[in-house]
Amino acid sequence: MYYIINLSQDGNKINRFLSNTLLKKIEESLKRKEKIILYINKRGEYSSLVCKDCQKNFKCPNCDISLSIHKNPPLMMCHTCGYKREIFLRCPFCQSVNLENIGVGTEQIERDIKKLFNEAKILRFDFDSIKNVGEKKEALQKIKEADIVIGTKMISTGFDLQNITLIGIILLEQELSLSHYKQEEKVYQNIKQLIGRGERLGGKTEILIQTFIPENDIVESICEKNYNDFFQKSLKERKLFHYPPFYDFTRLEYRDVNKEKAFDFIKKIKNKLDLLNKEQKYEIILSPEPRKKYNQFHYQIIIKGENNRNLIENIKEEIMRNKNLIAIFE
Repeated sequence: MYYIINLSQDGNKINRFLSNTLLKKIEESLKRKEKIILYINKRGEYSSLVCKDCQKNFKCPNCDISLSIHKNPPLMMCHTCGYKREIFLRCPFCQSVNLENIGVGTEQIERDIKKLFNEAKILRFDFDSIKNVGEKKEALQKIKEADIVIGTKMISTGFDLQNITLIGIILLEQELSLSHYKQEEKVYQNIKQLIGRGERLGGKTEILIQTFIPENDIVESICEKNYNDFFQKSLKERKLFHYPPFYDFTRLEYRDVNKEKAFDFIKKIKNKLDLLNKEQKYEIILSPEPRKKYNQFHYQIIIKGENNRNLIENIKEEIMRNKNLIAIFE
């Protein structure tokens, strides 16, 4: 049985990401001594911290992505490079104390579920709680005793949990924020793999999908078990926007600690490709802004067309000479 929960209408006062419907279902499952999985593919307590006065979002100095908020121990962390620092009490830009936590993570759900169901055995299963093989083996043993397992996509593979009768997907759209043409398909596969753990019981498991956008195509396809419609829609979009399997998709990426140097180099590559593309057989797009990662600036050129390798062959020497220039074929 599938349920779509509109969080804008059914959010609980304790936590807006825990619907009243989900909490009631958890209570019923616990009374029957059945097991529950709560899935949220985001570590930490909150996704980010922002200043409500100057609207600044506090980012990693190495990667230029939002620092996630952790409470155990209390710190701000980059989930890409591992950068850590103390949680800001004042905005470093305007000195305001009017700061707000945004989003949801596994720690937040664990904290509030423990408050609401303090007699239940609750296990958090994510990279922060399980960092090595030894800890994973220990956690796999504890899973057998747990009433409620809260975790990221780690919980969808590598263990066997019996008697699951309730799976709660905390916030589906949190995974849809990445702008990649494969992202919807990846989310669909993650959710279906997770649901598959419950469906081994012959359909007895209840699936609750929480979202602020219940009309989303992924939600409807999962609930109706209609992968074909989702697949056909994805194919139409890929054809319209020139993505595989209809066109080749290639990323040229150059990185350097110096932003200007990185841009100058990638611009020269772009100019050379444009000269080779006089007949406009390829769509060649230079990213206007770099992506900062591990304290390096990454500029990208995206190429869409047929037989992209023929075009890339003309800059093969540049790729071979520069270890910071890579070509990625998808």
